[in-house]
Amino acid sequence: MKRICWLIVVALLTACSPAPSFTDAGGQAVTLDDFTGKPLLVNYFAPWCPPCLREMPLLAALQQQGVIGVIAINYDAATPAELTALARQHGITVPLLTPADESRLPFPRPAMLPTSYLLSAEGELLETLVGELDEQKLAEIKARTVTPRQHQ
Repeated sequence: MKRICWLIVVALLTACSPAPSFTDAGGQAVTLDDFTGKPLLVNYFAPWCPPCLREMPLLAALQQQGVIGVIAINYDAATPAELTALARQHGITVPLLTPADESRLPFPRPAMLPTSYLLSAEGELLETLVGELDEQKLAEIKARTVTPRQHQ
């Protein structure tokens, strides 16, 4: 009985905890809740990672289609000014974010770059994608994730 009570308390505390937060290139606080309502591809990248930079135009195109959201998290700590400079320097148009507290994210900090996490419209982790994404992989993700009704 005592164990069940503790499980209930832990579940309630977890359910009541705020969504993981980030800082965007404008210095504004952003949470994962800001992106719910459609699937979200969370991409970890670094400017020193050539495959990360190669996939950025594809991620921007995916985001422009509007059925899957895309955000990019800089692997290294960065200030909002540094994020803005990175976006300009590398032509990155998806939102660049730095996590406020990576321990609260619904996915682990990746050991390899690039790594992307596909979240459901409700923010649940669906898939971990390690390695460079290409047009075929993104088409497969879209086909698995997007219902025909969402695509219209």
